[in-house]
Amino acid sequence: MNETTDEKLDGLMFASPWVRLGAYVLESILMGVTLFIGWAIWALVISGNGQTPAKKIMSLTVIDKVSLEPLGAGKMFWLRGVLGAFAGIIVTFTCGILALMPFWDRHNQNLWDKFSSSYVIRDQ
Repeated sequence: MNETTDEKLDGLMFASPWVRLGAYVLESILMGVTLFIGWAIWALVISGNGQTPAKKIMSLTVIDKVSLEPLGAGKMFWLRGVLGAFAGIIVTFTCGILALMPFWDRHNQNLWDKFSSSYVIRDQ
């Protein structure tokens, strides 16, 4: 650095590593709380009709493989959300190849569709 820059920095009080670590932890907590609130709102939006907002826009519904009825909020959350997240991890480890399953599956099912025993259909 040159002397002019050093002189400008002399009056500044730099944040200590501990203060910066505290800010990082606080940011992580706030991000987690925000994510939880987002998930709660999302669960309310999809409750009972087998649709997410995107699926509703695209006129798609997720139905149960056995009853052929739209998935309820609980099943959408646990089977599509939790198992879907697990399937997403598996897809990541296959470099995304398994995300292309609908192109070769007879019922256009993806890995998370199979895990949740569901189909995605076009609304009529």
